[in-house]
Amino acid sequence: MIKILIRAFLVTSTGVLLVSCGGSPSGQGPSSVTPTPPPPPAPINYNTVEFRNNYGLAQIKALAAYDSGATGQGITVAVIDSGIDIDNSQIQANIHTASTNIATGNKADLNDLDGHGTGVSGVIAAIRDPSDQSNVNTHGVAFNAQIMALNAASAGSCETTDGCTFSDSHIAQALDYARVRGVKIVNISLGGDGFNSAVLVNAYKRAVDAGMVIILAAGNRDPGDTDLIMSQPENSAAVAWAPWANGQIIVAGAVDQSATFSTDSHKAGIVAKDVFLVAAGVDVLSLGLPDPTTGEERFFLWSGTSFAAPHIAGAAALLFEAFPNLTGIEVADLLYTTATDLGAVGSDVIYGRGLVNLEEAFKPQGTTSIAVKTAAGSSTIVGFAGSALLGGEAFGGFVGLTAGLEDSLLLDGYNRSFRVDLGQRVFGQGQAVRLDNLIGSRRGSRTSSLKFGLSAKVDLSWREDWRFQEVEENYFSNQNTAKNRARDLRMKLNLTLNKKQSLTFAQGLSVKEALEDYDQDEFLTIGREDFLALVGRKKSQTAVFGQKLSGRTKFGLVMSHGAAEWQQYRLKANSYVMMARLDHRLTGSVALGVDLGVMDEKGSILGSLSSGAVSLGKGATTRFVNGRFDWAMTGGLNFFARASYGLTKVAAAELSLVEKIGNLKSGSFSIGLTGDSLFQKGDRLSFAVSQPLRVMGGYADISYVAARNYQTDSLSFVSNQVSLTPGGREIDFELAYRMADIFGARLDLNVLHQINPSHNRANRDNTGVLIRLGSIF
Repeated sequence: MIKILIRAFLVTSTGVLLVSCGGSPSGQGPSSVTPTPPPPPAPINYNTVEFRNNYGLAQIKALAAYDSGATGQGITVAVIDSGIDIDNSQIQANIHTASTNIATGNKADLNDLDGHGTGVSGVIAAIRDPSDQSNVNTHGVAFNAQIMALNAASAGSCETTDGCTFSDSHIAQALDYARVRGVKIVNISLGGDGFNSAVLVNAYKRAVDAGMVIILAAGNRDPGDTDLIMSQPENSAAVAWAPWANGQIIVAGAVDQSATFSTDSHKAGIVAKDVFLVAAGVDVLSLGLPDPTTGEERFFLWSGTSFAAPHIAGAAALLFEAFPNLTGIEVADLLYTTATDLGAVGSDVIYGRGLVNLEEAFKPQGTTSIAVKTAAGSSTIVGFAGSALLGGEAFGGFVGLTAGLEDSLLLDGYNRSFRVDLGQRVFGQGQAVRLDNLIGSRRGSRTSSLKFGLSAKVDLSWREDWRFQEVEENYFSNQNTAKNRARDLRMKLNLTLNKKQSLTFAQGLSVKEALEDYDQDEFLTIGREDFLALVGRKKSQTAVFGQKLSGRTKFGLVMSHGAAEWQQYRLKANSYVMMARLDHRLTGSVALGVDLGVMDEKGSILGSLSSGAVSLGKGATTRFVNGRFDWAMTGGLNFFARASYGLTKVAAAELSLVEKIGNLKSGSFSIGLTGDSLFQKGDRLSFAVSQPLRVMGGYADISYVAARNYQTDSLSFVSNQVSLTPGGREIDFELAYRMADIFGARLDLNVLHQINPSHNRANRDNTGVLIRLGSIF
């Protein structure tokens, strides 16, 4: 025989009264209050007095579930116990119509004569009534769930001094009764020292096979129980750690308000530590039987593992409602794996898996992914962890794309749906001006020349940096292979073939540096703004063939390769440029130049690296034109202007929320004036206005999940078109001054003001000053 043994306190508005265990206690309770009309639709505050009155709700972090919209609506929890107070206004609305008395087979015998079943059911599904300001009420964990109360107490036992008793056959009948009616959760806050009969074990097996989650009380301390007996659950819970149980039978232990394990609760032990959870089970506020004299409804403080179990049952109900796709195994596993670890690290012999934590259970768990549409129109998933976009500055932070991705659907390891802002996976490339390249631009520069006859000559220049040599030798010497040293070398080889032809080979330098298009030490921004600037120094190789067509005209053919890498997301990209260059001097003071080129990117789009669900594409091909104008004015002044324009065709990604990117139009310009030896011999004063490379037109077609039907497990996609044109336009104003000789040193001063840095309207204007003092020795 199985019986219930609990301790209860009557709660009134004036104090607490100890009552007997077996019967219905006497005492004065609060009268029911007629609820006022609900407030107008608004964000619901669930952190109310009645929520706080049962500390067990906050302890399992139920607010996270409520704020997610879960209340237990549509979920039925079977409670196999002593019945339920069918007239109690605090739970009457949540009593399932199929509730009955299993022992007698008569629904009329459902009513609870002991109070235990009513108290357990109240922890699960007492109604939420925030209008009740009596300060002695509370609501259940899943306050909108239905309770299928199954009174399995042996007829007449609840009226004895020993309290209610339950036979294995009646509990087995109750399990089968709930199973055939599609119930997913069963709470059995009963216990006993004896092992279950074969009849009951088989009923448990049928329930597990049907996907049900069953919560059993671990058991309470009886007179004469030794520490050895209390070191593991009562024998009636032994089915929980049977191999066939699959973890779907959860054993509940009790903790107090400080999450300290109750001295009256059986522990997890070695046998149950992997299927054992804890929840509030000391002085838990819940429903009780009405005053026998006045009939007024009352609340009691209940203690025992009987009242830890319904906290876990209510948590399971919230998960089943919020995520209808979950199986019983998955719900149980979620409760185990997201529990707050207490006691020894990991599953331990006291707390088992730990304290139920709904906040964690309602967060994505396991491997996360994003649902995307395939070219055939079906859906598949791509990993969330590898979905990221490192935006090139030409796109200005992808404001339109970021907004379009802010309400995407994420799937976790349990195939649950969550709304996620994928715009948070779009990252900027950081500062627009990289001072490290400038400060170290001349450090360690060395040159050497070698003549071959009258017309052929080799000029070799290279760069070294000794700042980290000691660190490399001491800690990374094992990595200094010949291959790495060659790859990291920064050098340029100029080979003069004859008076009209030349070859240039560069390693570790940008295309702009190889072509000597600008003085890299003069400006912070000029010369780094067009398409060629997208091919940086990293792993770069450049070859330039030059041919003098006449005394005024030169032709050049440029081939270059550069690489980019985003180590955090293991993204790599390669860029290849082929360009024809024509320079012509109109007069002795006016020169024109034009470039026609093609840039082929593998793994990037105009410098943007991306992957996974936010991949922009597999690569892109850009056809561009650069124009140059230089005018050497009188008095040592020089005027210059630069402009570029390009059309980019993007190769669509195979699996991404970005289905297609239309052809992109982009361009840049700069205009400025330089003056040499204006104030002293060898000095230079420069002023320039520029716009870095900016997308001027283009769009992206994105397709994301707007809704999911859990019943059919189908996803509804919607398509949208977003602009890729930045909302802002960066304009840079820069003043640069160089003093050639200050006690043998050179001083460089740069003053820069940027409007809408990175083409992002949300960025504040930026002003900076850079002073560099250097000397060669």
